[in-house]
Amino acid sequence: MEEINLQMLVEESEANKGLVFDSEGHIIDSYNVTNEHNVAAMLAVMITMSHEFFEDVLESDKLNQLVLNSNNELVVINKYSNKHIVCLIADDVSKVAIMKLTLKKLAL
Repeated sequence: MEEINLQMLVEESEANKGLVFDSEGHIIDSYNVTNEHNVAAMLAVMITMSHEFFEDVLESDKLNQLVLNSNNELVVINKYSNKHIVCLIADDVSKVAIMKLTLKKLAL
């Protein structure tokens, strides 16, 4: 697995924060995130539930990106490898395209 420079990835994507964690929610790297262990654990649960939704309801086995947004905030989560996940967080939803394109470079 190729190493990720998380700070460079956050800056390139114009995000404000970033996390790299494993499928169990254990932190591998964190940039500018408060309570990163709790955030990674919650995101791991959401990814697992979303993956199961894709399998059970949509009969698809390929969930590789999850995008969450409110009126002001944006979270883009991407599988980086079979065991690792990258999450970028921004306080501006207009950054969705640059964040998704940046993470697409890391996709499986």
